[in-house]
Amino acid sequence: MSLQSDERILRQARIHPGIFGLPVLALIACLFPMLPILFIFREMGDALGQLNQSGAPAAFNALWLLPLAFLLLPPLLILLLASVAYLKSEITLTNKRLIYRTGFLVRAAGELPLENVEAMFILEPLLGRLLGYGTVAVSTLGGLQFPLRFIGKPHVFHARLQRAVADAK
Repeated sequence: MSLQSDERILRQARIHPGIFGLPVLALIACLFPMLPILFIFREMGDALGQLNQSGAPAAFNALWLLPLAFLLLPPLLILLLASVAYLKSEITLTNKRLIYRTGFLVRAAGELPLENVEAMFILEPLLGRLLGYGTVAVSTLGGLQFPLRFIGKPHVFHARLQRAVADAK
């Protein structure tokens, strides 16, 4: 990000770690039904190991990893994508413009001069109010809307954005 000579950063915001909530819940939801299956596989492996007279470990012990890998692969991939999106997203407010880069698979990036900001408002779901994140939606004079989703402490960012827009106009 290159700043102009008379431009200074007023606030930088990150995406809230709440974006990891759904992938973690999906991982737990996939792991929970596997617990009885893993127990059964472990017991069967122990029984086969006792029947094995040569003392070599039974090959059945590694079989319990196969269903676990297939079941946990999708939530782990979603968690990886959320991690990359979290690390690659940034929102910067300067005294002249709003600069944003968010997302990974669907990338939204741009700059918005503060003179073009017409209105801004906060959207907070119930979970967002509890965990401290929300969406700050910015609309321009041309009618375009820029929703800045999953911003941590949206009230602080919104107040700073209001002051910066008032100062820029």
